[in-house]
Amino acid sequence: MERERTAAAAEPVAFWESYEGHPYALPGVVALDAGDVEAIRAAARAAWSVYASVAPLLHALPDAGLEALGIPAAAYDVVRMHDALAGETLVARFDFLRDGDTYRVVELNAETPFFLVESFVENGRRAVAAGLLDPNVGETDRLADALAAALQPLDRGARIGVVATNVYREDVGTAYLLRDLIASRVDADVAFVPVHELELVDGEVWDADGRLDVLYRCYPLEHFAADPGGAELFEAVLRGACRLLNPPSALLLQSKATQALIWGLYERGELFAESQRDAIRRHFLPTFLDRPDDGGVYVRKPVLGREGIGVAILDAAGSEIAREERAPRGYGDQPAVFQRFVRAPRRRVRRADGIEIDGEELTTCFVVAGRTSAIGMRIGGAVIDAWSYFAPVGVSGMRCKK
Repeated sequence: MERERTAAAAEPVAFWESYEGHPYALPGVVALDAGDVEAIRAAARAAWSVYASVAPLLHALPDAGLEALGIPAAAYDVVRMHDALAGETLVARFDFLRDGDTYRVVELNAETPFFLVESFVENGRRAVAAGLLDPNVGETDRLADALAAALQPLDRGARIGVVATNVYREDVGTAYLLRDLIASRVDADVAFVPVHELELVDGEVWDADGRLDVLYRCYPLEHFAADPGGAELFEAVLRGACRLLNPPSALLLQSKATQALIWGLYERGELFAESQRDAIRRHFLPTFLDRPDDGGVYVRKPVLGREGIGVAILDAAGSEIAREERAPRGYGDQPAVFQRFVRAPRRRVRRADGIEIDGEELTTCFVVAGRTSAIGMRIGGAVIDAWSYFAPVGVSGMRCKK
């Protein structure tokens, strides 16, 4: 079978212990109890219900509304498409800050969420080696099943390209993992395709080996929109000549301006059921398109920012007191949101080189096909960015609920 040939040809995914010479994976495992794990997943379930409710409203926004979300004009039509099999997004990741006895949504990475290899593969290996339970046991198989279900039906001879840049180890390693999971479940030719090798041929999407029926993206939609040929790619998708996963509508949920919309609807008492209003009160942070003049400390974020780029913490006077690297063009030009600042929990950990650091925790939880999935943790500075650390987590005591 073609599936067996493709799977056998797949290279193993080698995990990156360091990133450009910077230690990345922490050698110790953070021990959680089953209650902690269930609280993280409960927060993700509640927050996902809110996002799922607001999604139809996002589809109905006029062009001016999409512009406020930061959606590139070239993508207006394609983000309004509805994918019945994949939903609004197939694979997404919540980032949370623990705030007392609750978890607050920092953002939803709905478009091209990374941290997959760490959460679905490496975390379990390290937790078990440390004598702890893996909180994500079984989630890799569930992820593979969800990917396969969203791809059906496939015509005989169908080709699927898992697309990423081939510059960064994380991008390539994540694409390899997704390629291998898909190839293990579907009868199709599944290949890693560096994004620069894509071509538009007579209105169809090709790589060096021929026509591609599906692109699974580890490459953001707004980057496609800015690239030569991006508009032509979107036309092919609109005609049904090629399908994109995550679906283009994921960019509507990715925008941090959607968090401001959710908070505004909550404040006005519109749209949400009482259970969802309770979820917003408990798990969301006040987020606005303009910085409130209320003496509070806020975090300014580009609406389509990634990896902390361009994020700054502003004091009561609006002056920067912490920030990530200066935003390159494309991030600094975006509209921004202002989110109420909450201090993250701090944890002292030891790096692989023996140096101890006192870092801030970011807790993560994936949502796959609308269901909560693998959890994880990163530890870094006041703004979690590409230089923050992967902190494996394990469960002590009783096995946690799924």
